[in-house]
Amino acid sequence: MKVFVDASLLVYLNVKMPDDEAKLVEDFWLDLLSNHLLYINALVLDEVIYVSKRKYDVEFKETIDFIDRAILPYVDVLPIGLNEYLRAKELMVKYGLRPSDSIHVATIENHGLQAIATEDEDFDKVGLKKLWIKT
Repeated sequence: MKVFVDASLLVYLNVKMPDDEAKLVEDFWLDLLSNHLLYINALVLDEVIYVSKRKYDVEFKETIDFIDRAILPYVDVLPIGLNEYLRAKELMVKYGLRPSDSIHVATIENHGLQAIATEDEDFDKVGLKKLWIKT
């Protein structure tokens, strides 16, 4: 299945967590890598860098190194262009989604992806198939 990976998962992979939680996140990531084709867009990378620093105090360089080493070799980065903006603005108005979430949904729709790996419940509004860690 073609799966869009939301920033939340990548942030959790990047930050220090209790061992039991880290294992759940890592196992979920490995399952995604083994069984699906994974995609992101540049906005996901922006969110991972920003949230890792703001919320968890992870230095920019550390997160950039993590992305370059552990993410980019395994996922395809899809473009964000005018078509994504045009669809995103419709989604913002219709569902009240945040602009970044709307751009993610537009990316998913415009590139024929089938699911999103996220814990964010806002994506439930648009009826996307959502994959997340089973606890």
